[in-house]
Amino acid sequence: MKFNKLLSDCASRKTDSSMPIVALLAGLAVGAVVGILFAPESGENTRGKISDKAGDLAETVKDKLHSIKGRFSHELDEAEDAKDEIVGKVKKKAEDVADKAKSEVKRASDDLNDVVQDS
Repeated sequence: MKFNKLLSDCASRKTDSSMPIVALLAGLAVGAVVGILFAPESGENTRGKISDKAGDLAETVKDKLHSIKGRFSHELDEAEDAKDEIVGKVKKKAEDVADKAKSEVKRASDDLNDVVQDS
């Protein structure tokens, strides 16, 4: 009963990112039950095959997670590089503007000083 409630709760949340995981687990459970019921081999052999498949699935999931982690790490590095480049450009531009403002103030001060001395 709790399983049905969990499935209906997950189905009602269409934007929930756990939905594919729940669907995968439900599919695995159904596939395991059907496989056991219709297996022409003994229970021991069938359980061994299921165990092997579960191990293969676990390895596949680990590989995919590792791949995703590597991709996120790469994207994070690129974002940090882009941030550093933008910050550097902004600092350079701010320094250029400050230098230009200082030179303009100096020029205006010199012009004013010349006017005062000529008077």
